[in-house]
Amino acid sequence: MLGGLNDILPEPISEESEKILLELLKRKMKSASRVSVELLRAMEARFGPEAREVARDMVFGQRPEQRRQVGPPEEDLREFTADLEKNCVGTHRWERVIDEPGRVGYFFTQCLWAEIYRELGEPDLGLYFCAGDEPSVNAYNSKLGFLRTKVKMTGDEVCDHIFYVKDQDQDQDNGR
Repeated sequence: MLGGLNDILPEPISEESEKILLELLKRKMKSASRVSVELLRAMEARFGPEAREVARDMVFGQRPEQRRQVGPPEEDLREFTADLEKNCVGTHRWERVIDEPGRVGYFFTQCLWAEIYRELGEPDLGLYFCAGDEPSVNAYNSKLGFLRTKVKMTGDEVCDHIFYVKDQDQDQDNGR
């Protein structure tokens, strides 16, 4: 299983030390997340359910800026997934289940964001983090695609992510 702190540290630490550090990380993430939950609930109490719709529209309407120096899609797929793995260390645990030249797939078995927002009773707000996955892939290289059918935030056992090089003659659904 990938995603442990020892995956990025120059010197290995014990399981006990890793557990302590990850618990600290989770407490800090939960504290910050609680602010967004309380803010949304206060806005909803004052302005009604439309406040939640405004927040959702804002998040789902954002599009990251296109990367300027796009490379060959197969190389960019490898770079993107390597960056993804680096950025997920500590907050996620995963298994790489597909490793092909034009496709990389994961089962994310742990996601601190999902744990936290579910504990705070706002998994829908937590989905806002998931909303950026596909736009980020497309901004990295428009010839890359993304497919997800399972989401921990909504109660699935895993998040499945498939990143793939789009074929000009096929639909995105063929990334499977």
